[in-house]
Order: sequence, then structure tokens, then C-alpha cells
Amino acid sequence: MALQGNLKDMAAADLIQQYGQDQKTAELQITHNGQQATLYFHGGTVAHAVMDDIQGEEVVYRVLQWEEGQFSLEMDIDPPTVTIQRSWSGLLLEGARRLDEAEQEQEVQEAQIEAKMEVKPMAKKKSELLADALSNFLSESADIEGVAIVGTDGLVFSANVPDRTMDEDMVGAAAATVFGLSKRSVGQLKRGGFARTLIQGDDGNIIVAGLNDDTLLVSLTPKSVNLGMAFAEVRDITATLQGIL
Repeated sequence: MALQGNLKDMAAADLIQQYGQDQKTAELQITHNGQQATLYFHGGTVAHAVMDDIQGEEVVYRVLQWEEGQFSLEMDIDPPTVTIQRSWSGLLLEGARRLDEAEQEQEVQEAQIEAKMEVKPMAKKKSELLADALSNFLSESADIEGVAIVGTDGLVFSANVPDRTMDEDMVGAAAATVFGLSKRSVGQLKRGGFARTLIQGDDGNIIVAGLNDDTLLVSLTPKSVNLGMAFAEVRDITATLQGIL
């Protein structure tokens, strides 16, 4: 006889942990808002998962987001195939990371909407001073090709990004997300408060530095750049912008 229950009483993550730890062989069916996912446990792993035309880990990550629904567990049913190699604990960790990122992105989007509706614009003189400072900085720098001043909520106060195909709002949202992850990471690893972070991509680098508790400086560099000089220039413009703010 199948074990049945409600996700409100036992979450999907708890089901995966329990039957993974117990090294059971079983079939777990979960329904949520008309969707049905099936997970197969075998020898302490989630060996296979399927939902419509999706198979593997992605099904597990979607199920972990479901807070409501019904489940049914049938013991001693072998998986028809193996599509998942990651351990059950690894699946839960990756699922938690994805949930955290999704929540942060949602918070940034909500903050941007509220800011655009309610925040008062900077005084004209200050905004002009910031724009002039960014323009002068770019004209004198050999290492930085784009800059923006962004609130920690993702609102862009001033930007000078020569690449016209780049959406300034996207710069703000990305900077706020990087700041949130970096601030939490330095706190968790007991490295003090956030100062700056570097992200290196195949086609260039991103430097995000704090100007004050609520404002960030985002600097974009090309691929071939002396990072020591770039950081020095970022420190110089940071001091100038802090004086204006």
C-alpha cells in the first residue's frame, strides 16, 4: 500500500533526505497545480526523475520549489533508467542555492519597482557632478571602459557605458545581485564587511566596489588589462565619488 501525504506536512526536501538516508528503493509521485513529477530512489540516491518531457536533476530542483501538493510513495519499485549522478545531499544543496538566488532576484526586482515609484531623484547638481566625474574618469583611464553608480537595490543613479547595446537597468540588477552574494559570503567566512569584488569573464572583467552603505561603483574592463592598475584607478575614482555623495 502506497504511503500518501501532503507537502505541507512533509516537504519534498524532507522526503528526499529521509529516503536517501534510509537507502530505500521506491517511487515517489508528487502533484502540484496539475503538474506531476516522479522521483525514483535506489540505494541511497535519487537515481531518476521525470516530469512531462523533462528528466534528471532539473525535475528535482523544480519539485523543491513546491510548497503545496500531494505525494504518494510506493516501495520496492526500481528506477526504469538512471539520469542523475549527483548525491541526494548534493541535490538538496544545489536546490537551496537556486532557491536563494531566485529569492534575491525577486527582491531586487521588487526593490527596483518600488524605487522607480517612490524614490526621489538626486539633486540636479549632485547628479551632474557624478556624471562629470564618470566621464572624466573614463577619458583619463586606459584600463576601464565603462562605469556606473548603482544603489544596493539595483537602481542606477548614473552610468557611462559606451556599449549602447548594454541595458543600464541590467547593469544595476546584476551589480545588486553580486553585492548581495558577496556581502553574505564575506560575512559567512568571517572576512569582515564588503569592500569590493572582481568577476572575470572570457571577454573582460567586472569590479564592484562599495561607495557607502547604500551605493556601489561598477567598473567594466576589457579582457587584456593590468588588474593592479585597474584596481588603483577604481580606488581613486571611489574617493572622488565618495566626496560628491
